[in-house]
Amino acid sequence: MSPAFQLQLEGGGYTAGETVKGTILVTEGGGSRSLEARLEFVEETDDYLEVPISISSGPLHMGDLAQGMSFEFALTLPPGALPSYASEHGELYWRIDATSDELGNDTHEIRRIGVEPRS
Repeated sequence: MSPAFQLQLEGGGYTAGETVKGTILVTEGGGSRSLEARLEFVEETDDYLEVPISISSGPLHMGDLAQGMSFEFALTLPPGALPSYASEHGELYWRIDATSDELGNDTHEIRRIGVEPRS
């Protein structure tokens, strides 16, 4: 059985160089080899999705996950992080991807974050 979890983030909008902090709360236990959080920059159009930047927390936990477990993480946006942008042709955005590495399909909980230009 695959685990399920919620991704809870502190704060709201971010700027380049700021740290994104949050907690992964396990809502349903299940088999897992490891759990990690990644801060990702995504380039997306109707027929294309690329993740050219991915910053990993490293393993937050190794082994199966039990309901009620929680894991804190902190990931820092690069100093030159581009802000979020959307047009009729596509989007550029940052997201947090909490991932349970499993046999077969991995479980993901993904949340977009707003990144504003530095003032």
